[in-house]
This record gives sequence, C-alpha cells and structure tokens, in this order.
Amino acid sequence: MLQTTTKPPLTIRLCQPRGFCAGVDRAIQIVVLALKKYGAPVYVRHEIVHNRYVVEGLQSLGAVFIEELSEIPAEHRQSPVVFSAHGVPKSVPADAKARNLFYLDATCPLVSKVHKQAMRHQRLGRHVLLIGHAGHPEVIGTMGQLPDGAVTLIETEADAAKLSPTDPQALGFVTQTTLSVEDTAGIIRALQDRFPALQAPAAESICYATTNRQEAVKD
Repeated sequence: MLQTTTKPPLTIRLCQPRGFCAGVDRAIQIVVLALKKYGAPVYVRHEIVHNRYVVEGLQSLGAVFIEELSEIPAEHRQSPVVFSAHGVPKSVPADAKARNLFYLDATCPLVSKVHKQAMRHQRLGRHVLLIGHAGHPEVIGTMGQLPDGAVTLIETEADAAKLSPTDPQALGFVTQTTLSVEDTAGIIRALQDRFPALQAPAAESICYATTNRQEAVKD
C-alpha cells in the first residue's frame, strides 16, 4: 500500500504592486482597439509583450505576430501593423513608409524618453553608454536611434572595467528601463569611478514600475 505524506499548508504572498505596467497595458489596448476599428488581421512586429497568455489571446482576436515587415503579404499591405512596447530602431518606421504600410507605434513613452536622452547625449558630443542586455528588443531599439558606433553596450561591471573610450571626458549613459536596480547601480558606480566626467541622463531611465515592483518583492 502506498503511503501518503501530509504536506504543510503553502502560503502564497502576493506583492503589491504587481502585474503589467501602464506602458504594457497601453500597448495591449492599441492592438485591441486597432482590431475593433480596422478588423482582422492586425499585424504586430514582435510580441507586443513577453507574455504568452496575452499573445495567444490577441491571436485569437485576429492579431498576427511577425518578426519583420517583409512577412506581411502584399494583399494585406493596407492592414495596420503595430510596433511593440519595447520600441524599434529608426530603420523600422522608415522601412514601413517605404513599403507604404500603415503603422501604429505602441512604444512605451518611458522607452521613448530613453531614446530622447540618448539622442541628447549624442547631440552634445558625448559617446553613449547603454547599460542593458544584449539582444533585448528594447536595447536593439535604443541603439537603433543613433548611427552605428555612437553607442556602446555595457552589460556588466566587467564591461565597465575594460571600456576604453576614445574621449573619456565625453561620455553619457542611459539604461534599459527594465533592469535590476541594484545591479545597475553597481555598473554605474564602476563607470563613474573610472570616468568622473560621465554624464547621467536628465531623468532616471529605469521605469518606475520596475523599481516599485522590485521593492515590493523585498518587502
């Protein structure tokens, strides 16, 4: 006879705040409203958010997720295409215009703010250091706001230690909006120790929702 073991009750604690941030909610609503206004299909370049349940729910309504604009069939060129909340390089809307596509930009406003901060650094003659994760859609989008070579990606304190800029007096940094606050602070300190003239962005790059959710987990 099999013996059963009684397990102690499991307590699940829910953090507050939790769930999607305002930027993600906004992006989802843009797709939903586009489907209501224009009908299916509505194309979405990359997953609108990193959430399989949301993506499958939107697919059931008629959203079609693609990786590149070239995947849109010729007969659907008049259908809307939505850019994800993570933002896109400048080359993407330019490509959409060249293809005569109707696009809706669902980039999170806080990500757009980082784009503007990076462009401001460059406009003031600074080389831009982007603290973030290689290959992340937001990082690709931010780096794509500036010419090749204008941005250096910093992922770790080790990257900061080996950085060898052309002009150490002309550096500015921005960060991906969804990073660990503590890890990012360590990288920034490492950069500032090596490059005292390093210029910070005009406003905090890490999203408020990222920060308060991390604090909620600690509490």
